[in-house]
Amino acid sequence: MKLKEKLTYENIKELPEGHYEVIDGEVVELAPTGFEHGEYEGELYTLLKKKLRGKGYVAVGEVGVLISKDPLRIRAADVVFISKERAKERPRGILTTPPELVIEIVSPSNTYTEMEERVFDYLGAGVDKVLLVDPQLRKATLFERGKKEAKFYDFEEDIEIYKGIKINLSEIGGEG
Repeated sequence: MKLKEKLTYENIKELPEGHYEVIDGEVVELAPTGFEHGEYEGELYTLLKKKLRGKGYVAVGEVGVLISKDPLRIRAADVVFISKERAKERPRGILTTPPELVIEIVSPSNTYTEMEERVFDYLGAGVDKVLLVDPQLRKATLFERGKKEAKFYDFEEDIEIYKGIKINLSEIGGEG
């Protein structure tokens, strides 16, 4: 399938893997991330696998999350967690069931408007919690579906990510 044509939900199974999002049927290519970004993804994966053991599935690396079918909108999440309650079997391909948690790592090139749009997309699609992690500032912002106020955290504070399970971001991002 050519990625130049307008995409619809019917095309979802034909989409090739790659670093792009689909915004209102149009393919938007994503720039490669830097080393620190990839390192944070890996460390968050390891931390979540440990904390959420047996509760569900964790994935990283621009995981496709369906935001809307018409117009087709698919976001590429840095880190996702979807419980075994929502996904009875290990998910395959683009997530059409919203995960409980999406984590986005803020890069220096990201704008406030861009990150805000991502958060609204995820929450509007049914994601319970969206955590923005800013390695430069060593701060995190947690947005929860149905709540008007975001919560702000330093890396040294505990953040509840799923049903009483907390993470502390000071456990990641260290040297070597």
